[in-house]
Amino acid sequence: MTDSPRTDSHIRSNHMSKKPKPNKKTKRGPDPVDINAGAFLRAFRAWRGMSQEELGKAVGVTFQQIQKYERGANRMAASTLYYISRALDVSIIEFFAGLDGVLPNTKHLWLSKDEIRLLKTYRSIREPDAQKHVIKLVETVASYKLDGD
Repeated sequence: MTDSPRTDSHIRSNHMSKKPKPNKKTKRGPDPVDINAGAFLRAFRAWRGMSQEELGKAVGVTFQQIQKYERGANRMAASTLYYISRALDVSIIEFFAGLDGVLPNTKHLWLSKDEIRLLKTYRSIREPDAQKHVIKLVETVASYKLDGD
């Protein structure tokens, strides 16, 4: 008995029958994962001082599409998320911070206003040698023990 070759339509119909049923949450509105990623997208974009239009141009989508991503109304494709993370100079994993199973050994990824200010100031230093001096200064201050401690 010879096996008949599988056709694309046979594979497609077999694959479609095994497709998991959609989560009820996604039927009622945006998926919580998409909302989470969108909130981080908005925060990272604002932190970089980029408009939705500027980010859209950088990644090849419209500003309206960036708006939809930020609301979680549309899901970001893996390639889009990659290009967005490159444009914003953040790791892709940061878009999923706070979700179960993501970065389980970290305490908290949110930065205080002072930490953000310090990081922004550090990143504004254009000379690598000056950056090294700032790091050394911060490390020295951090290791300094006051008399009462």
